[in-house]
Amino acid sequence: MTVLLIGYDLRRRGGIERLGHDLRAALEASGQPVQVLDTRRLGPGAGGRWLGRAVFLLRLTWASRRCRLLLSLHAGLLRSVDPLLPRRLPRLAWLHGVEVWGRALPPLAASLRRCHSLAASSGFTREQLLAQPGPWPPVQVIHPPAALWPDDTPPAPLPSGLRLLTVARLAAAERYKGHDLLIDALAALAEGDWHWQVVGDGDDRPRLQARVQEAGLADRVTFSGAIDDDALRQAYRQCNLLAMPSVCGERADGSWTGEGFGIAYLEAAMAGRAALACRRGGQTDLVQHGLTGWLVDPDPGSIAAALAEALADPDSLVRRGGAARRRALQHFGRNRFTAAVARWLEGQG
Repeated sequence: MTVLLIGYDLRRRGGIERLGHDLRAALEASGQPVQVLDTRRLGPGAGGRWLGRAVFLLRLTWASRRCRLLLSLHAGLLRSVDPLLPRRLPRLAWLHGVEVWGRALPPLAASLRRCHSLAASSGFTREQLLAQPGPWPPVQVIHPPAALWPDDTPPAPLPSGLRLLTVARLAAAERYKGHDLLIDALAALAEGDWHWQVVGDGDDRPRLQARVQEAGLADRVTFSGAIDDDALRQAYRQCNLLAMPSVCGERADGSWTGEGFGIAYLEAAMAGRAALACRRGGQTDLVQHGLTGWLVDPDPGSIAAALAEALADPDSLVRRGGAARRRALQHFGRNRFTAAVARWLEGQG
């Protein structure tokens, strides 16, 4: 019988959607028959959204009675469909980050406790869950692979100077990604051979572009918008440091910000590029201070100091980029992901 993999619309290009395709490939590679069901619009407007949801639920009700286990890519989706599932159906769920941190967790807790096992994209997310009152099912850390790069792709030579790259949504609701911190840090850095490419789009882009203009940095900052995978690979080749100082922490209302893992850090590492990141969050599973990159405090002064260090010692970018790639291949490669998924599913149903 099949494994039923459910998620939100997998036609989108985000990291979780990539993980969904990687999971399907890993399951099939280990000999597991897989059926994928995802929510998607079936027409324009609210009507198309509700029609798509209705069809998804009908298909799920049928398929869940003919599979050996269900794997949900989202804790929230599992909670919403839980009443429709056979009570004895073994369930697994994947935990990514903020959706199970802080106040987001209690509404999902009952559905998660009914799972046979959980997978977390980082050790940080696992720790966040287990710090909350349980009991919890076993939680296995399985790092996502970097789908952008085959493991055997050789890295391009590093460019000269300091060529920064940030890959993240420019969303007003996700200002924790660190764009503002980088603008302030670069304004303080001022001199030197540096350029910053900003990949991503969203409703916060006009504000960020205005801030760059006001800081007098417009001639050394490029906003590339949303780009396809070929252009993204080229952006990694043209940089020598991924700069994404995402701030991890609890807001006043109990919600959290931060990276559950941060696939961009791994994509950069597979390209032989070091990363600059903050000291707390899921990215610390990959980024090691002084070895594969820089871990900094979430303030412009700490970031500017790290950038100045990289400018003064170009060889540090070469050393840390090489170490990042070696670590990525050893601990985060696709073969390791496939094997980890197979081990996770053993004995689950």
